[in-house]
Amino acid sequence: MHSTVAVPAQRNTLAITACLLAIFTTILASHMPTPLYAVWQQAWGFSATALTAVFSVYVLGVVLTLLTMGSLSDQLGRRQMLIPGLLFILLGSVAFMLAGDIYQLGCARLLTGIGTGMVTGAATAAVVELEPDGNWARGATLSALAFTLGAATGPTISSLALRWTSHAHIWPFLIVIGLSVIGIVLLARAPWPAHLGQRQQGFSLRNWRPTPVRVPRALLGSFLFSAAAICLAWSTGSLYSSLGPSMARNLAGVSDLALAGLFAAGWQLVAGITQFAGQRQPLNRLRIAGPVMLIAGLAAMAGAVLLASVWLFTLATLATAMGAGAIGVIAIVTIARSAPPAERGAMTSAFYLAAYLTMATVVLSIGFASDHFGMVNSMLGFTILISCAALGLMLVRRRA
Repeated sequence: MHSTVAVPAQRNTLAITACLLAIFTTILASHMPTPLYAVWQQAWGFSATALTAVFSVYVLGVVLTLLTMGSLSDQLGRRQMLIPGLLFILLGSVAFMLAGDIYQLGCARLLTGIGTGMVTGAATAAVVELEPDGNWARGATLSALAFTLGAATGPTISSLALRWTSHAHIWPFLIVIGLSVIGIVLLARAPWPAHLGQRQQGFSLRNWRPTPVRVPRALLGSFLFSAAAICLAWSTGSLYSSLGPSMARNLAGVSDLALAGLFAAGWQLVAGITQFAGQRQPLNRLRIAGPVMLIAGLAAMAGAVLLASVWLFTLATLATAMGAGAIGVIAIVTIARSAPPAERGAMTSAFYLAAYLTMATVVLSIGFASDHFGMVNSMLGFTILISCAALGLMLVRRRA
């Protein structure tokens, strides 16, 4: 009897590891190019508008994939969706290595975006389902941790490659290719429970047609709350990922370019650690602590912008990361608990669809506002807007 109980747990552990590696590799690949854009821009002479277009192409790939194939893993199977997704990530990294102009760079970003859309929803749903003891909170938190660690590690590797190697456009993407291959092998070889994430009986890929991401009406309330929470968390994260180094240099007075570039990675790392620690806390406590910490960090950011203070900017980075990390745990645990197995892939994809659309909207809006009203005024407006949203999220959930 002991052997029959232990085998499924071991099998689930290997499958969970493969899914978490898929998430980590995908988000690593998504954030890897961030410090390299300035190098490509200097070498090829493209404008800031063209760089914004490249970013939009990536989001377009993610969004289109989530919209058309968000529910496919519910029918085809989780593993059957993850392996092709990692192949797109691998091809995107190869395209980055070989890119010679802005159009090839856009193609590489598009491939990466498609792979990200295929992997994120399916892998997160699989990790939650594969938890052997039914610990949904742990599965959801591990997925969120893989996201944030990938986001932190990507720009860190590229920054170190820029400082220590002469081929910074090659080595980081070789790492992504290697991790993609390992992830594909693990997914192919890991034993998978027969009752989880398998092809539905009677499903035929030949007869399949793209279906929009959907949310059951009965679960709309829980979905809207979790989507609002993840959008709030990712708004601050996307700000640091896109404009963190510029803010550190131009607003906080950080003269070291390498140090300025690591603020984005540091934000993601602190957010990841917070998410890991947050799984031990009651959700009711996180619903208060997360927004309060985020608002305090945004206040410190406003002070750093007005006073050009490196120390206040560092404090703002730590506080906003902790607040956003706690809010991210609330969002992912809520969506994981509310989504039934037959709808989990579709609902998770809709969840990340909202997050990616918010990420693109925030970055493009702040960039537009900075050109017309200046970066200082744009950052102050951002802190006020996100603080009001955090307060609203806390009050709405307390009333519910």
